Amino acid sequence: MEFLNFTLDDQNIGLEWADGGYADLHNCFDFVELRYNPAAATLKLFWRKSTGKWAREVPWPGLHLLFEGVNYFHVKERDPEYPFSEDATVQHVCRTPFEAREEFENIYFNEDAQPEDDLLLYFQSKWGLKVNAATVSLQLEF
Repeated sequence: MEFLNFTLDDQNIGLEWADGGYADLHNCFDFVELRYNPAAATLKLFWRKSTGKWAREVPWPGLHLLFEGVNYFHVKERDPEYPFSEDATVQHVCRTPFEAREEFENIYFNEDAQPEDDLLLYFQSKWGLKVNAATVSLQLEF
């Protein structure tokens, strides 16, 4: 999967891009929606800026990740023991190898990632998603 305009940070919680851009998905953004279009082979993930004080300096009200040419998409169910509020908080984000498609809790080091690896987004309530696509791009709301 080709990352068109961003990379994953070393803390496994954020996105980085040119000119020092950074989005902390764990502390500063709440996940709000996913849209999967199988006919178009696209997946769009939506986050909104958190209302917490640590996000006050974030200049964007939201951001999206757009996957095009989706060839793999898997969602792991949430743990019902967690409050629904934990569904919005990313615990970690990383690239994972094909052989680990059933694993969601393990963190893989992104510097070891291969171009064919999946992208894993795992949330505080133990739900997660893995996706593989031709490309993924970051879109910031202004």
